[in-house]
Amino acid sequence: MKKLMLSLAAMSVLAFAGINAETVKSADQVMIQETTKIDPESLPEKVKEAIQNDEAVKDLTIKEAHQVMEEAVVFYMVKFEGETPEGEVKKKYDAMGKEVNEKKK
Repeated sequence: MKKLMLSLAAMSVLAFAGINAETVKSADQVMIQETTKIDPESLPEKVKEAIQNDEAVKDLTIKEAHQVMEEAVVFYMVKFEGETPEGEVKKKYDAMGKEVNEKKK
């Protein structure tokens, strides 16, 4: 019985390890984001082209990439390595490679 419980617990943890759900509340709406870490090589070609055409990040190394689902729309969050840890650059793109600016709350 003990092994069964440990197996179920381990499977539960592994099932949810790749997906993080985050609820963001504002005064008039609730928005749910589902974030999945992806390999930078699996970014859509349009996003890769946008990165290569952006003078600010084209020479930087991609540290990590995430596919984000916001209100049934897919975005790609890309974190680039900077010269220093404080110099890290984060950019958000839509599926067509257009950079999306974050709304200030």
